[in-house]
Amino acid sequence: MIYKLSDDYFVRPLAEDDLDGSYPSWFEDQDVCRYNSHGKFFKTRSYFKEYLNELSREDRVVWAICHIEDGHIGNVSLQQISLINRTAEFAILLGDKRHWCKGVGVLVGRKLLEHGFNKLNLERIFCGTTANNEGMKRLANAMGMTLEGTRRQHFFLEGSRVDMLEYGILRAEFRENLGS
Repeated sequence: MIYKLSDDYFVRPLAEDDLDGSYPSWFEDQDVCRYNSHGKFFKTRSYFKEYLNELSREDRVVWAICHIEDGHIGNVSLQQISLINRTAEFAILLGDKRHWCKGVGVLVGRKLLEHGFNKLNLERIFCGTTANNEGMKRLANAMGMTLEGTRRQHFFLEGSRVDMLEYGILRAEFRENLGS
């Protein structure tokens, strides 16, 4: 366990054993992948193994989100970490739909921001989402992120062009707003 988030949830490193569970099937679930590119091109077991082998690189942090009874339910990451610019992109995939709308994203998101600012010495963490992804917009706001801009018609989603909203938070804002 890397961090305990609550009595029911914790995060740990992503492991090869996760490939034997429901993890790979999340990338085939069109509801889970509705607002990302994962469900557009299907992945083989060798793809996931290669991804796991690359997790030791220092340009990303990937945690398995776990429930004490249900096990591995999602992933959260800081990716595109720039040690020069001290920035990273936040991403989350909650694959087990039984845990949607239960505040798990906020718990794990705030903990990952704290880790990024306090352990990795980052100065800015950002994320992007489609303009119609209400869940991610709520999560970005709950994590104290600011809407920084719009990339017009940036995504092709379900047959239409959709704007991308860009959110970000600075270390000083995180410490001021969330007490870390």
